[in-house]
Amino acid sequence: MDRRLPLLFLTNLLLAWLAGQVNHSLAPMAVHLYLGGLFVAFAALRLDLKNGGLCTVLTALACDSTTAAPFGTSLVLFGLAHATVLAVRQGFPRDEPVFATVVTLILNLFLFLACSFVLVGLNPRPADAWLRLFVDLIASQLVLAFITPWFFALQARVFELARLDPETGRPAS
Repeated sequence: MDRRLPLLFLTNLLLAWLAGQVNHSLAPMAVHLYLGGLFVAFAALRLDLKNGGLCTVLTALACDSTTAAPFGTSLVLFGLAHATVLAVRQGFPRDEPVFATVVTLILNLFLFLACSFVLVGLNPRPADAWLRLFVDLIASQLVLAFITPWFFALQARVFELARLDPETGRPAS
C-alpha cells in the first residue's frame, strides 16, 4: 500500500475536525464554512489517479457522514471535481501555492453551488435560504484564500517528514 494515502487522508480528517470546531464556534452568528474544495485539491493536483482518487473517496465518505445532505452527495461531487482537475492538470504549475489556491477556490465554488442546489430543495422556504448561502459562500471563499497555502504546506511537510516524494510516493532523497 502506498503510504501517501493514509497520510493525506489523516490531514484531511484533521482539516474536517478543525472546520467542525470553527463552524461550531460560528453557529451563533449563523455562518457555516464550507471547505470541500480543499479536501479535493491536493489529491487531485499532486497524486496519481489510484491514490488520489481513493483518498478523495474516503474523505468524501467521511464528509458525508457529518453533513445534512443525502448520503453520497459529497462522494459524487468530490469525485466529479477530482476527475475534472485530474483531466486538466497537465502542464500547470501544480506545486505553486497561488495556482493551488485558485484551483481550490474554483473547486469550492463548484462544490458549494452544487451542494446548495441539493439542499435548498429540502428547505421549507427556499427563497430565504439563498441569501444565507451567499453569505456562507463569501465567508468560505475568504477563509479558503487564507488557509489553502497553509494546508498545502502542511500536507507537503507531512510527506517530507515521512520522507516520501508527493508526486511518486517513492522515498525522497
